[in-house]
Amino acid sequence: MQWFYAAWVENLSVEDAVAVLNGDPATGAPDSFAGWGSGSDGSDDEAGGMLAGPIGGWTLVIGDYRVTEDEAVLALSRRGGRALAVCWDTGSQTQVKYAKSGELLTVLDILFTDDRSGSEPDALVPYMDGLRFDIDGEPPVEPAESFTSALTLIGRMTGRPIDREWLEATHVAYAVPAEV
Repeated sequence: MQWFYAAWVENLSVEDAVAVLNGDPATGAPDSFAGWGSGSDGSDDEAGGMLAGPIGGWTLVIGDYRVTEDEAVLALSRRGGRALAVCWDTGSQTQVKYAKSGELLTVLDILFTDDRSGSEPDALVPYMDGLRFDIDGEPPVEPAESFTSALTLIGRMTGRPIDREWLEATHVAYAVPAEV
């Protein structure tokens, strides 16, 4: 997978999360991850898209890089309480972000977990037990396993992992206007 961007937010409806992330609510249409495509990576002046649905007591939004930017994660957490994001872009970003009540607590590089920042850089450590991330570790870890470990970490925090059942279920796809 070349890129994957997703954000989870607690206590915020799908519609409210989409609105926070500048999705166009009028464009909502049933879709699943298997049949969905964002339309673009969100760069330049192209419109993008997002797929959103409930997952346990959280809302999951998959889209382009814009759903995982610091400002987006902070905005989601101001409305919902806690927000998580994973950015997987083999060319630049490999991070998990964790925010609560408008504060970025942790930014963790999932390929090099010693590289972390935020007001509580170790806040995710309790959820990392037994997971393998570091590609330079002993033994070395393949990047795909680091990505899977990041999704497992998020599943531990939210109480519901992203899995084949969620990906194959029908959710709602929304258009995201191009940036001006």
